[in-house]
Amino acid sequence: MKKWIVLVVMIAALAGCSSGGAKENSKSEKNSESVYTTEVSTSKTETSSSEKKIEMKDVDFQVEGTNYKMKILDNWKVLEDEDFSFSADNENTIEKVMVSGMKKTDVDDFVALKSAMKEQMKSDDEVLIKEETIKEETYQSPYYAGECYSFIGTADGANAEFRFYFLETETEYVILNFMGRPSFISKNDDLVTEMVNSFCGWENEKAIDLDHSYNSTL
Repeated sequence: MKKWIVLVVMIAALAGCSSGGAKENSKSEKNSESVYTTEVSTSKTETSSSEKKIEMKDVDFQVEGTNYKMKILDNWKVLEDEDFSFSADNENTIEKVMVSGMKKTDVDDFVALKSAMKEQMKSDDEVLIKEETIKEETYQSPYYAGECYSFIGTADGANAEFRFYFLETETEYVILNFMGRPSFISKNDDLVTEMVNSFCGWENEKAIDLDHSYNSTL
C-alpha cells in the first residue's frame, strides 16, 4: 500500500498543503450522518437481475481552513493522515480517496504547478506510469470547473489507476485523488463521478440538488 500512495504524498508536499482535521459525521458525536442507498444492478441479463444496496455517507473536513463536504462509500474508513486534508479507504482493498489543496492567494500560476506535479509523477522510480494510459480532460462538476488527469501505474507487478481532479473553488485550488484497481474504476466509473460531483463547500451544499442515482457493478 505504501508504494501506491507515494505519488500523492509527494504531491501533497509539493503543494504545501496542511491537514484540516478530517472528521466523519457520527451520531455519537451528535452530528448527523446522512446515509442513502441506491440500487445497483449485478446482472445484465434481459430476463432477470439481482440488486444489492450500496450505502453512501456524508463526510466533512477542512481544506486550508475552508469547510467542505462530499460523499464516500459507507464501508470506507476515514483516516487520520497528516499529509492530507482528508483521506478515506477500503481497508480490504487499495481503493482510496485523498484530498489536498492550497489557498489561491498562495499560488502564482496553477497551470505551471500542475505541470510540475505531472512531471514529478512521471519521474517517480517506485511506480511506473504506463504513458499510453495517460488522459488529460477538462472536468465540470455541478459546483466547480477543473481538470481530470488520470493514468495506470505499476508497482511490484500490480496495476493501480490514479485519477487526479484539479478543481478551482472560490478560495482554494483543491486536488481530489482517487486510487483503485483498474477493474474497480472501470466498472464503477459512475460511482467515482458521483463522489467527485458531491464535493462542495458548505455554502454550496444546498445550491444544487444532486441526482444520486447511477448504475454500477461492484
